[in-house]
Amino acid sequence: MSTPTSETPSIVARMRSRLPEAMKARDTQRLGFLRYWIAQLTLGTGAEMSDTDAIKKMRGVLKEARSGVTTFSPEEIALIREWVPATLTSEQIAERLAPLAEQIKAAPKEGMAMGIAMKALAGEPVESDDVKAAIAAIRQ
Repeated sequence: MSTPTSETPSIVARMRSRLPEAMKARDTQRLGFLRYWIAQLTLGTGAEMSDTDAIKKMRGVLKEARSGVTTFSPEEIALIREWVPATLTSEQIAERLAPLAEQIKAAPKEGMAMGIAMKALAGEPVESDDVKAAIAAIRQ
């Protein structure tokens, strides 16, 4: 459960604060989006999901959309992107992994190389597919 400070309200709190604005504007798409995600990010106890878990859940939807398997419209995907912090680009990931290139190449298995990379990228906003691509490029 997140304990937002007064300076940084949680994602759910920020979504709730945008509801009146969407209602006044009669923006039914944004209103539906906000209501859906507030419900998705609120636990059965009424407590809000942590921002980390909320972002992870929303990123999962974006990942599905990239693979072409989604029930969300392009407009809804665009709205989700507004709430999810940008991830590192493939170039930024490769840059951060460059000092570990020899370790990654020396790893006997792909999974071990991924472990080395993910440990180095801990706390960074990355997509695992992008990390896999960077590892593949290093291990060529």
